[in-house]
Amino acid sequence: MNLTPYLDQINNLNPLEQRLNFNPGHWCNFNYNNALVTDDMHFISANYQNGISRQEIINYIRQEDSTLLRGFLLTMVWGHGFSEYGRADNRGPWKVSQMLSNIDNAIEILENAKNHLLHDNIQSAHSSFDNMQRCRVNFFSKYLYFLGRSLSMARYPLIFDARVAKTIGQLTSTNPNLFSILDIQPKQDPISYINYVTEIHDIASELNVESEKIEYYLFNGV
Repeated sequence: MNLTPYLDQINNLNPLEQRLNFNPGHWCNFNYNNALVTDDMHFISANYQNGISRQEIINYIRQEDSTLLRGFLLTMVWGHGFSEYGRADNRGPWKVSQMLSNIDNAIEILENAKNHLLHDNIQSAHSSFDNMQRCRVNFFSKYLYFLGRSLSMARYPLIFDARVAKTIGQLTSTNPNLFSILDIQPKQDPISYINYVTEIHDIASELNVESEKIEYYLFNGV
């Protein structure tokens, strides 16, 4: 994937400033059947009234009094947020209720993922989410990214969702007309995710840019 023609655009990006808005009432009024999740949603709504940025999620997870669950929920709200001229994805609260239907299991998954990242084992961190309902790489890669950045990993996980996958397809396609009729989605297996993370970090090293800038450029689309 040749990104050299887009290097100036990539260098000018600041992913950590990416801020997404959300509807507090939409998230707080949903019945999660779990007081802990409901309380965390009220905390998020009260403390992030101007939206949530990538940097703010990383800062929260780094706090001594942070919890993995609240960091996960912050990521969920951010991942279903909308920009100034965008629109919200209203499936988020229902997805959360499915992902956290077994709260003890969910917290164990989050703890296992963190422990694997502490040992630079992104593949096992990916596999930790095998038993979480409705949680595909499109979402949990966002959480792994924030967790990895909070841990100051040199080669941290990267967001791998449909928008990123589509741009990769577009940049590597030799026939734009045929590409336009395809629906590109990320593969869900851990090996494919590791290959993606490795490739982006390698390209970033060659271009002397931060890896998350490339991911953000792919997220925004060509």
